[in-house]
Amino acid sequence: MSKTYVIQWKSKVNGRAGKGTKLFDLDEAQELAAELNQEYPDIFHELLNTEPQADRAKRGPGKGPQTEDEPNQPSENPAPALSWSE
Repeated sequence: MSKTYVIQWKSKVNGRAGKGTKLFDLDEAQELAAELNQEYPDIFHELLNTEPQADRAKRGPGKGPQTEDEPNQPSENPAPALSWSE
């Protein structure tokens, strides 16, 4: 199993957020996030898969875990990131 996960966090108190730099495999990351959430209840910790989207696509459906940043279906008409009004 490759190490492609980092822990990202967000404070429930002041809204600050960030992410770690150390890479973990899925099991390690899940265990650490659960431990951190229990030890620091005012900070929400979750996994972030850093594997490039193209590599996940090569894996295909059912090949490894699906993460929150990996939706089930692509959006038919995604909203534009920026729009120009003149």
